[in-house]
Amino acid sequence: MPDIVSKSDLIKCKKDLLDDLELASISEEYSAFTEENFINTVTELLSDAGIYEDIEIKQYRHDRRGIKLDGFNWNPLERILSIFVIKFSNTEELVTINQSQIEKLGKQASKFIENIHSESFLDSLAATDTAREIIEAISGYLEETLKFRVVVITDHLMSDRVKLNKLKIADIDDKESFFEIWDLERICNLRSSDSEGESFSVNFKEICGGLKALPADLDEKNVKSFLCVMPAETLRVLYDQYGQRLLESNVRTFLQFRTKVNSGMRETLFTNPENFFAYNNGLTVTATGLKTERRSGVLLITDLDNMQIVNGGQTTSAIYFTPLEKTTQKGIDFSEVDLSKVFVQMKLTVIDDLEKAEEIKENVARYANTQNTIQTADLVSNHPLHRKLEKLSRDTFVPPGEKGVQSKWFYERARGQYDTKLRALKSAGAKRKFLLENPKNQKFSKTDMAKYENTWRMRPYEVKKGAQKNLGLLGEKLVKEWESSPNNFEVAFYRDLIAKAILFKSSDRAIQYESEWYKLSSGYKAETVTYTLALLRHILNEKGLEIDLKRIYDAQKISDSLKKQIINLAKQVRDLFLDEGFRKGTANISEFAKKLNAWNEFRKLNFSLNDLSDQDTISQEQAKSRLKADKLTNEISGDMSSVEVVEGIDHETWKEIYDFLKNDYKKDSWEMRTLLKFTIKAGGIASTKKFDDYPVVFKLLEEAKNKGYIIEKG
Repeated sequence: MPDIVSKSDLIKCKKDLLDDLELASISEEYSAFTEENFINTVTELLSDAGIYEDIEIKQYRHDRRGIKLDGFNWNPLERILSIFVIKFSNTEELVTINQSQIEKLGKQASKFIENIHSESFLDSLAATDTAREIIEAISGYLEETLKFRVVVITDHLMSDRVKLNKLKIADIDDKESFFEIWDLERICNLRSSDSEGESFSVNFKEICGGLKALPADLDEKNVKSFLCVMPAETLRVLYDQYGQRLLESNVRTFLQFRTKVNSGMRETLFTNPENFFAYNNGLTVTATGLKTERRSGVLLITDLDNMQIVNGGQTTSAIYFTPLEKTTQKGIDFSEVDLSKVFVQMKLTVIDDLEKAEEIKENVARYANTQNTIQTADLVSNHPLHRKLEKLSRDTFVPPGEKGVQSKWFYERARGQYDTKLRALKSAGAKRKFLLENPKNQKFSKTDMAKYENTWRMRPYEVKKGAQKNLGLLGEKLVKEWESSPNNFEVAFYRDLIAKAILFKSSDRAIQYESEWYKLSSGYKAETVTYTLALLRHILNEKGLEIDLKRIYDAQKISDSLKKQIINLAKQVRDLFLDEGFRKGTANISEFAKKLNAWNEFRKLNFSLNDLSDQDTISQEQAKSRLKADKLTNEISGDMSSVEVVEGIDHETWKEIYDFLKNDYKKDSWEMRTLLKFTIKAGGIASTKKFDDYPVVFKLLEEAKNKGYIIEKG
């Protein structure tokens, strides 16, 4: 989709944005404060696009010291600590932000880091002050930080007079610092984009004069192929400028791109730079467009649109970080490496068909010869599982709950699907119908799904490793489960997933807005929510119990008793996270939460559950019975003719089947109680038949037939 450039487009986009902020407040998705909703909405957008992961929203103001801070983010791939600061007008009018205003925001944000080392500032902070939480969270990253990024998020339009390369910001903590501006136009373009991330173009002409390329087309459909030689210095500059935006999301997740790069590559770069080309597998790169020119008969690539390194993350890591190493090994000072002698082979695939770009890109990654194997599970966007969830979400109405209106949960297999569908509707009536049927607070993404599911699987430490990493770790398991039994991922699985989503979202909101202890001292909500729910299920399982997901799904909410229990347990969990003794030497709470050891420490302790109602749980025996029924539901949901078979049998026949089987089951058994519903004459006393009942009676029908019962009616 082309960028938004017209004034009318921007006015409409801003109005839509403000409407979304109001909707978030009404739907209780965020807070009642529009400014807070603004930063939450935009950072969620940036996270969904893979531009940032795990942004911590922490708003702090100190007018006397000139400090303003709205959040932060640590990026281990780039070793950059990002500081977020907002400027919000909350008006439908288009207003501009100029250079001096941006620089003032940068100064306000950077002053927070500077004051970390000020004893007078630290002494002035109360024990519960938000600033102490922020300092504790980021202190562990400061030594490792290479650069600081000040991210300005605003609903203003950046003035035409602002020159990004001329924006001035002093080094923070004696380290290189720079701006990133997300103004209204850039936010709107990202909101309207149908792709997974923000579009960008790499100018090789500016960086290195152009990249030499050899066409390797073999009449390939939808793609152009090239073989290139990438100078290591050019690759270093590329990563310095574009960072993780160059690395396809699955690759940066699964290669576990770290600052401690492969020692073999490091040594080769220093001792045998001329042979690096021969020893290294090189890069596999995709792009969606290019510009070329010829000089002295040589083909040069001057521009690449949306360049993505789909294989070669470790190579990129080694080349970028080795010259920055401060330590020596085996007498080698890696900071003295000479990259001018290093070259890397690069296979480039330019994808012409944008509609198939994601699919082709994933296939390129899957089949490339890589130094680090990328499993099928890593490449999940087009996996049948996600297509199945997408279809189920479009077809499945959930119970009306308290609202009294049937609606759906909207699964975004690809980012932006929801907004794309909404924009495609022309009339206001059609849009209202869509929003009523698909409320915005019932939209969820692949990474959301992974967060809900892995929390339920009692793996909170994986949830805290980041959205993409968690998706991948879960994806490995789900792909294997899918290959083993795809029928397990039908209607019953989807209903349980929605119940898990309700459980997670309701808990998140309850902790933030309904718990007195969190209002007094906020922080580490993300860690607290996933650990609390995982721990709750663990405790119940130890008692032979299970959370009643069906009750949650039917009500489309969690009960008051369950909410109360979650809030009380969450306080104990958060208090333990804040306890340095419990963390046993791990200073940073967020890093501690990523460790399996953290989960093991929680599981060792005894917690009481005094607030739960008996109705909130079921026995594990009941859960197993439901699982059996769910499997039948899943099987039938793939073949609706089975439902038709059940519907095609009259109540008199069901009476006969009931009498035929009654000696094989207890009268009050779950199976016979279910079958009894179908013996009621249509139009008589109303039965309480549900879709869940059909697989049960279908199984009983088959059982009766196997035992000799012959259907003569219906």
